[in-house]
Amino acid sequence: MPREIVPKIAIVFWFAASVACLDTPEFQRNLPAKVIWGVLGKDVELPCDITPPIPSDNFKMVFWFKDTDGMPLYSLDARGGPLGEASHLAMSDDLGSRSYFIKDEQPSKARLRIRNVTIHDEGVFRCRVDFDNSPTRNFQVNLTLVVQPSAPRIFNAEGNEIKRNSSAGPFLEGDELFLSCQVTGGRPRPSLTWWHNNTLIDGVVDSSETSFTIVNQLTRRHTPRSFWKSHLECRASSSAIAGDVVRVVPIVVLLKPNKVKIVTPNDLLSIHKPQNVKCETSGSYPPAKLTWLLDGKPIRNAVVTEEVTDSFTGSIISLNVVADNDGKDLVCRANNPRFPGGSLEDRRQIHVAYPPKVSVKLDSGVNSPVKEGTDVTLRCDSSARPSPYGYRWYHDGHLVALNESGGVLPIDHILTLKSIQKKSQGQYACFATNTEGGSYSSPFDLIIQYAPRCKKGYEVMRVGIVKHEPLVVQCHVDSIPEDVRFSWTYNTSKGVFPVLGAKMHNNGGVSTLHFNPSTEDIDSLSCWATNDVGKQEQPCLFYIIPAETPESPRHCILRNASHGGLEVACVAGADGGLHQSFVLEVNDVTIPSPPPGVTTLSDQGEAKLLYRALGDKPMFRLHSLHPGREYQIMVYAENAKGRSEPPVLLPSVRVEAEIPADTLHETDTTTRPGSEGYPSSRQNLTVILVALTAAAVLLIVGIVATAVTIACRKTPAAARRQTTRRKSSDDLEMSEAGFSEGFQRRSAQYRASMYGLQETEDRISRLIDGPDLILAPVSFSQQNSEY
Repeated sequence: MPREIVPKIAIVFWFAASVACLDTPEFQRNLPAKVIWGVLGKDVELPCDITPPIPSDNFKMVFWFKDTDGMPLYSLDARGGPLGEASHLAMSDDLGSRSYFIKDEQPSKARLRIRNVTIHDEGVFRCRVDFDNSPTRNFQVNLTLVVQPSAPRIFNAEGNEIKRNSSAGPFLEGDELFLSCQVTGGRPRPSLTWWHNNTLIDGVVDSSETSFTIVNQLTRRHTPRSFWKSHLECRASSSAIAGDVVRVVPIVVLLKPNKVKIVTPNDLLSIHKPQNVKCETSGSYPPAKLTWLLDGKPIRNAVVTEEVTDSFTGSIISLNVVADNDGKDLVCRANNPRFPGGSLEDRRQIHVAYPPKVSVKLDSGVNSPVKEGTDVTLRCDSSARPSPYGYRWYHDGHLVALNESGGVLPIDHILTLKSIQKKSQGQYACFATNTEGGSYSSPFDLIIQYAPRCKKGYEVMRVGIVKHEPLVVQCHVDSIPEDVRFSWTYNTSKGVFPVLGAKMHNNGGVSTLHFNPSTEDIDSLSCWATNDVGKQEQPCLFYIIPAETPESPRHCILRNASHGGLEVACVAGADGGLHQSFVLEVNDVTIPSPPPGVTTLSDQGEAKLLYRALGDKPMFRLHSLHPGREYQIMVYAENAKGRSEPPVLLPSVRVEAEIPADTLHETDTTTRPGSEGYPSSRQNLTVILVALTAAAVLLIVGIVATAVTIACRKTPAAARRQTTRRKSSDDLEMSEAGFSEGFQRRSAQYRASMYGLQETEDRISRLIDGPDLILAPVSFSQQNSEY
């Protein structure tokens, strides 16, 4: 017989003989049972307190039984020695071999460890403890296996299940988040919790104790930003020793931008070049879109460069500004297109450098138009950044220089005019400059009100008087306002007397007096005018002289007209004190061819008067002359006293080419010999004046263009010498940009004077006012003669 079997047999017989009466079923049912939970496949420890009831007593033996089996599955024998040397005996091949009794330093914590618990291990275990002197003790343990619940299922707020490998959401940052986790079964009743980053965020079960389905609803009133790119865990567990059944669900959280900044320094912007401005935003998911606004309006057609990552967006705009953008708000707005209302913006007030925008204003307290003699202050108002550092003033296109004695004081943006006179009237402009450039203002019309004065050329006149005939005199005055009142006086050797009872007709600045002198002792007439400003200081004088016949015209020339025919132009002589008109008579003096066999003793043909023309000026155009014939032209003047003697005679006049018969000569009236009245040449005069004016303008343009070309071809050295001799044209001449047509015309005249063209303009003026300077064409015929 093997030696190891002997102790077992001895123990069995000892156990059967001594304690058989204590292991009856009745005894076991009355023992209290402590429930111990075990997990399938894991170790479990069943407690057994081996502390002696009496301190002096000693532990002797321990027996472990399962269910109603009368034979122990495991025993510990400490008879005959200390507890540490006790022998362990497993009575069962399976359960006993996987069991081992652990003697703790504290006897109350002694326990039986069962390794790798199986489903068959579940049941009621009893621990029997024998002592040397004390009664035997029994402890009953109910080993129950833990049953885990089902895998958790997760549902959203709409009740839809979130499948595995799917995400929950999207949720908006700051908005409500709701998820529901559900499990079924489990023993004991399982716990159900929500976790984020291993932190418990909800451990409250929302179902009843008797419900087979266990639910935990996760509700967050404000979805935190920390949930972005993370996941939530629903953990279910029936026992801590069994671990957790876990369902992980990724969540999608949409974030609004939490930062946006225009990072480029807020420097002064120039209108002359684009400026790059950068804006950055972060914190948005998906990445935010950056938009630019200026003065509340989106910036369009601008070059924009973007840089985008998962949570960062950068935008660089090439900003082209104008002067009107100064002081406006530049806004960089970050917007998450998937996040309603998820926008954030940064704004700054931009400052734009631009050339001055100037205008001329009349100083407050003075009304326009201004009365003569008043002190006037003109102010050059400017809007510019940076502020202007230089100003210039112009009057009718000419630079205004400082003249303290004359009362002209241009100081920076203020122009003071002391005791202004009529000559101060005109268009004023100012020029302001800063680092961005310079600008001219629009012209300001300064209108000056002044008392009447005689119109130029009408200050002193000689008037012829015819005995027993009324005297007709016209007085021309110049004034602002033009509404004037006239009065007349006459001067005799006895004094000055008002003109009474005469017929006077006033029309604007002209007063026509029909006067019948009551005495022959009249030296002169005086015309006085008054307006709201005051009375005329010096009267317009009309010296009374006996009327005479006019002088004959002089310096008459004959030439081809530009549109066919011939032109006759003379210089008028003295009018004899009365209004004079001019008469041209044309006679056909062609010698007729004698018939065959007939001879004549005369070498002159009989003159035949063709027509007579009358004009206010001694200028006439002839269109009715035939080529191959010979004419005699006579010109004279006449007034109420008679005609001039002798008349000017132009003999032997011929035309070279055929003149269209349907072309009309420009006269007022044409008469043939024997008819009444005189021919008129007013239409002739109008056409001539228009043609001469056009020729004069073309001449000025040609001369100015030639002068400019010559000036541009100067060598640099010559240009420098020119600069040292006089001021530059920029200082003397103002740009015409933005000026009215009248201002440009005066500027052109000023340039003509700068290039030595004053003589040319005087000549043109004389061409228009008098016929003695009519210029003959270069291709003038041999009949061009002066008489």
